[in-house]
Amino acid sequence: MIRSMTGYGRGEAAEGALRYEVEVRSVNHRFLEIRLRIPQEISPLESEMRARVGKSVRRGRIDLSATRTPSKEPEGSVAINREVIARYLEAATALAADFRLPGTLTLESVLALPGAVRIEYRREANPSVQERPLLLAALDGALAAYEQTRAAEGERLAEDLAGRLRSVEADLGEIERLAASTTDEYSTKLRKRIRALLEEVPLDEGRLMQEAAYQATRTDVTEEVVRLQAHLQQMRDTLSAVDGPVGKSLDFLVQEMHREANTIGSKVENLAISQAVLRVKAEVEKVREQVQNIE
Repeated sequence: MIRSMTGYGRGEAAEGALRYEVEVRSVNHRFLEIRLRIPQEISPLESEMRARVGKSVRRGRIDLSATRTPSKEPEGSVAINREVIARYLEAATALAADFRLPGTLTLESVLALPGAVRIEYRREANPSVQERPLLLAALDGALAAYEQTRAAEGERLAEDLAGRLRSVEADLGEIERLAASTTDEYSTKLRKRIRALLEEVPLDEGRLMQEAAYQATRTDVTEEVVRLQAHLQQMRDTLSAVDGPVGKSLDFLVQEMHREANTIGSKVENLAISQAVLRVKAEVEKVREQVQNIE
């Protein structure tokens, strides 16, 4: 089963008034990149969270965010910075004396001065130890939902790719059929052209057949068609793999398919074959775009 690199999952776990919520979302990326946004209280668990994500995901840019709702607000205390206030008052007194300014500082205005008052919260010693099972439960729930969306998107991608591979195979059959008749067509055209140019001069049938054979060899696309068909089958086998990331393998196969299609297009001069090759290249390009989404 193939999986998309695009997905989303959300999980939560609660115990009393304490709650953890975890969200996982991802987009395409060549390698695995995990970006975390988590509360400072659980930062000691960051490496374990990364390892847990890495067991499920092999490629993609992963954004993981966790929020923590504590069971109670942390206890706070008001601290007055007397040293800062004293300096404010000294500066204000000197300013009033130097410029003979009237006015006085009230308690309200002093407390509103930047840095004069600060609120200090008493944090729990190490909540990550006690709350670890709750956080990991929320993370596992988010990863399970995330995997479901990736698998569902992977099924849609597989169906779309299977249809495009059938289209390419049908056009390859048409190319193979048309290519088989090109030698006779070329011989007929060459015979007419030579007779028109030479008129009464006898036609050397042996030389004509040599030229036709050379042209047939130069424009033969049998090998390219066979290799392209082999790539199609290999891609089908890869798409039906039991498990594991296959995106890079598929990307390599698409490059090979492009190469074979380009070679066929450069060899043939038949209009119908050229049109079939253009259809093949268009489908292969769409396959390439879809493969970019596969892990």
